[in-house]
Amino acid sequence: MNHYILIWSVCTFVESHVREEIPMEELVHQTGFSLAHIRDVFRKCTGKPLSRYVQERKIANAAQELLDTDRTILDIAVHYGFSGRTVFSRAFRRHTGYTPSRFRAKAPVLARVRLCAGVYGVALPRKWEDDSGSDSYTT
Repeated sequence: MNHYILIWSVCTFVESHVREEIPMEELVHQTGFSLAHIRDVFRKCTGKPLSRYVQERKIANAAQELLDTDRTILDIAVHYGFSGRTVFSRAFRRHTGYTPSRFRAKAPVLARVRLCAGVYGVALPRKWEDDSGSDSYTT
């Protein structure tokens, strides 16, 4: 069975609600499938759990906001649905390798990535070290 439309629906839904608490019951309502089915299909088709995908999209969009605004890290954390700066910093570091403040200081250029057909978003940066031992980013 082709799950293209379900994956597309999930990706567009998450991107349109990334700055708020993701209402999973609304996703269930819009797709017509149970949450268990959505999670199962999403994991099988993308190789990652839906909850991880949602957190990655929140972190990627927050990373862009860290670079584009002078809002405080706490404001950005709360804006993306994190309960506080510490929770946000741990999640941010887990996905990027840096704390939000260090990331903002480094100010890497973030690329765009194709999430699925017709849906693009900010690429989640990955930390790496170049031959000189200095930190660099790649997407």
